[in-house]
Amino acid sequence: MGAALVLALPGDCAAATAVTGELLPFDANSLAALRKSHAGKPFVLAFWSVYCEPCRDEMAEWDAVKRKHPALALELISTDAPADRALIDAFLKKYPPGPVRQWVFADAVSERVRYAVDKSWRGELPKSYFFDAAHRVEVKSGKVDRAWVDGWLPRQTPR
Repeated sequence: MGAALVLALPGDCAAATAVTGELLPFDANSLAALRKSHAGKPFVLAFWSVYCEPCRDEMAEWDAVKRKHPALALELISTDAPADRALIDAFLKKYPPGPVRQWVFADAVSERVRYAVDKSWRGELPKSYFFDAAHRVEVKSGKVDRAWVDGWLPRQTPR
């Protein structure tokens, strides 16, 4: 059921769910659906967990990035199990990431979802994937570098 919901999200729906605080289910099919909904446009996937100390600080960084670049399609994905929903909600309340669309792994076996995103990803967090307009990806492990993002974004505008 979760995969059908994600695959059914049209591009217009992305903006509608961006600031609702709803946690959308992210599964092995979600990246393909996001690539389709962001066709021809850059976007960022940022993975985090309630158990990740640097992820706490990173939420303020993502908030600042999104406020400076409101058109940036930023998808924040919790790698925690669906059963950790109360912990996720408490984390997001304490460390609000700002007006971004939020997801949570829909599969309690996180390895299946991670493998679908990146076959070499072993679970280190935070982890971000920066997709350009052609969906070539630059992968960054560790806390987001706001200066790097500020430099990356202008290169994404079609000339």
